[in-house]
Amino acid sequence: MSQPDPTLKELSKDPKAAQLLGDTAALKSLLASPETQKLVSLLNQKGGGGLQAAAKAAAKGQPDALMGILNQVMASPEGAQAAEAFQKKTQQ
Repeated sequence: MSQPDPTLKELSKDPKAAQLLGDTAALKSLLASPETQKLVSLLNQKGGGGLQAAAKAAAKGQPDALMGILNQVMASPEGAQAAEAFQKKTQQ
């Protein structure tokens, strides 16, 4: 039997995240939204092939590489705008 994902366990402690994780339709909608797609595209551009490895390391409690990629994205006007649009989308 596999162990539960510790990242999901931590996310479920946040009421908004827990609500979203419990609403499959809303989660699918968020993941398919233009705001999310733009942000993911920018993260892929900045992170290149290292984005998946950085995300896996962050899930294991080592967020430095992922934070570095996110900071690179946020340093650009396009990235800051995409992150703001994503944040607004998640607050709806």
